[in-house]
Amino acid sequence: MTTPRRFVPIAAAVLLVAAGLVPMAHAAEEQAIGWILTRVGSAAEPIEGNLAASAVSDESSVFMFAASGRGASRRVDYRFTTTTASWGGDQWVRVNQDPVPSVPCPAACDSPVGWQWTIPVTSNNRALSSTVYVAAFHVRFTTLTITSPGWKVHRWTPTWQQLTTSNSRGSTMVTAEHEAVGTYRGGEITGGRYGSVASVGLPCDMYGLGDMTLTGGTRARHMTCTGASGTVDGWPKRTTWRLTGAITGAGAGTDVLIVVDYPR
Repeated sequence: MTTPRRFVPIAAAVLLVAAGLVPMAHAAEEQAIGWILTRVGSAAEPIEGNLAASAVSDESSVFMFAASGRGASRRVDYRFTTTTASWGGDQWVRVNQDPVPSVPCPAACDSPVGWQWTIPVTSNNRALSSTVYVAAFHVRFTTLTITSPGWKVHRWTPTWQQLTTSNSRGSTMVTAEHEAVGTYRGGEITGGRYGSVASVGLPCDMYGLGDMTLTGGTRARHMTCTGASGTVDGWPKRTTWRLTGAITGAGAGTDVLIVVDYPR
């Protein structure tokens, strides 16, 4: 969908721990919140930290990426650990296909709503001079902590669009508690004027068959249920991201295609 289906108030705080400084800021009540992380000076340095957040809906997600350059020369920088995390009904946060252990959940807890996880913000010791973008949708009680010196944190209100397992035309998926089963047939989202970054996670990470292709970025990116089932790409101008093909299976996430616009 190009606009979220419902409004959920979000209360958030930002904590920066770097070179002895501890500034804090509180978020307005928004569906999408974010932070832009930039270097102090021109020297490239690694970045380490984490984002703690609680889910407030079945569509709660976090998307982190880095980009080098400005304007039409902007490109996704994969030296940063590009991360797409969604709260699954199995009580795991899925970060680029890798499950990250979460806090314990009672046996009766099927919904991700209200559960908090900590998601790494990291370049895995690779030095960066790029800008890092952290966007979150339908979350609250957020604390962003950056422990690496020499990084500045700026608040940002990202433009967040997404296709889910429940709003894709022609799909026949049953969605409940951030899990989905059925057939998914894709769709499209048009990014913003200054470019955008897209993240895909096919809803068949539990089991499934089929393949899909993402276009609109640097090249066509092919995904399958039995191989690479996710991808991230960016484009520095307005583009239409198209996800074509079909899969049939079951997945622990409902957010299939997420598009976040670059700021001006």
